[in-house]
Amino acid sequence: MPALPSVSSDRNGGIDPDENFSTTAVPISVRLGRWQITMSFWSLLSAMVWLFYGALAASLYGTMNAIGAIVLAAVVYGVANIVMVRLGIRSGLNTYLLTIPMFGRWGALVTSLLIAATTLYYALFESSTLAVAFQSYFGIGDIRIWYAVVVVAMLPLMLGSVQSWMAKLNGLLLPFYGLGLVATLVAAYIKFGGDSAWLNFTGLVPSEARTLPGWVLGFVLYMGIFITMPTTVDFARFADRRDEKFHENVTFGWVFYLMLFVVNGVAGIYLVQTVLPNEPASEIGVVQAILGSLGLAGLLFIVVSQTRVNTLNYYQCTTNFERIVSTFTSLRFPRFIWVIGVSIAVFLLMLTDVFSYVQTALNWQGVLIVGWVGIVFTHVVLSRTDRRYTLAESDCSRAPQLSWGLVAWLVPSVIGVVLIETPTVPAILNQSAQLIVLVLSVVAYASVYLLTRSSRPRSGRPTESTRKGPDLISAAE
Repeated sequence: MPALPSVSSDRNGGIDPDENFSTTAVPISVRLGRWQITMSFWSLLSAMVWLFYGALAASLYGTMNAIGAIVLAAVVYGVANIVMVRLGIRSGLNTYLLTIPMFGRWGALVTSLLIAATTLYYALFESSTLAVAFQSYFGIGDIRIWYAVVVVAMLPLMLGSVQSWMAKLNGLLLPFYGLGLVATLVAAYIKFGGDSAWLNFTGLVPSEARTLPGWVLGFVLYMGIFITMPTTVDFARFADRRDEKFHENVTFGWVFYLMLFVVNGVAGIYLVQTVLPNEPASEIGVVQAILGSLGLAGLLFIVVSQTRVNTLNYYQCTTNFERIVSTFTSLRFPRFIWVIGVSIAVFLLMLTDVFSYVQTALNWQGVLIVGWVGIVFTHVVLSRTDRRYTLAESDCSRAPQLSWGLVAWLVPSVIGVVLIETPTVPAILNQSAQLIVLVLSVVAYASVYLLTRSSRPRSGRPTESTRKGPDLISAAE
């Protein structure tokens, strides 16, 4: 693992409560309680994109196949995130510092760039969804005006950090999101009928066009959301070591994914299939289904949901851009400058009609993040030092600027994009591109790791504060 720079402190000699630790490990002394970590990370629960993903999977491959894919995704994510939680808590490192041994000092910045770009896109998506909701409900005004209203209104709420009031804001709004979702489903049942027709929908993609079972194709679709795994590391690093089991099961584990994927996904399927049964699933369709069911209350529900999730999007986006800039320059900006910059970028990108390229963006980001996850897990399996030390120290300057691990990540990702975007590619390769990228990245990284093992910088011996810990991938403590 890279060396741990000194922790910045305020003028009173204490840790700055808004310090994001972009270039350093989070010290044990400033780790946070369960509530702050859980409520901050659970802002993800209220994104409209989770309802859309469920509706999209059902629209393509049928309701029952979609539900099977959603349940499988919840299980896989819940199990995989055990390793991500342990990496974050035991090392205290963010995803950039954590991946320096894999990709090199500059190569690891591709991780930060990917997370920053992905969360910027999700902030753009969620903000655009809110603007569309306002325009659809009130029926007046140019959409660009609503874009500006949403960005300006969101600005003061996006300034919180994990250590300050981000958890308080999301904890306050979480019950309203839960009540709003239940109320939307009840209203849809009363207004549009409660028969079981939505369960019997077989999907728009005919069975003969599916090269794999529908539930497998639905799961491949959900692999594109692997971005929650590096996000887990970036939040888990703030957690107290004593709360590890709780976070493995609740904050980042099966409880979280039961609500994130299963509850939200099935709700999205029901809403779109019940309220808009004759229309294909779309991002705007989810908004229309909510507004059609609850009216003004539905609009308020969307406002609450988008406010919650954008706190996480803005936090991840700003901290990762900060990492990139601080690596190459001596520039240091206060958090509000980064938030203003991201807000301006979100507004300008809104003007490009985000919904016209939503699926392409999701596909490209999906293959990149799938490759990243495959390499991180492979590294954990192969590197005994990085797997067992709570904080294994090494001289960051000894790490190369670029490594062959970066090639093992980017080449399979490029192959995945080609498989998705090339019309002449055989259907089975096109429909299973994420699975192919996962396998290629694992094989490629394992190969270059074993071939270059003798030339790798050796990790330093653990100090008193960085003792050997239990195996990250061991089920027993």
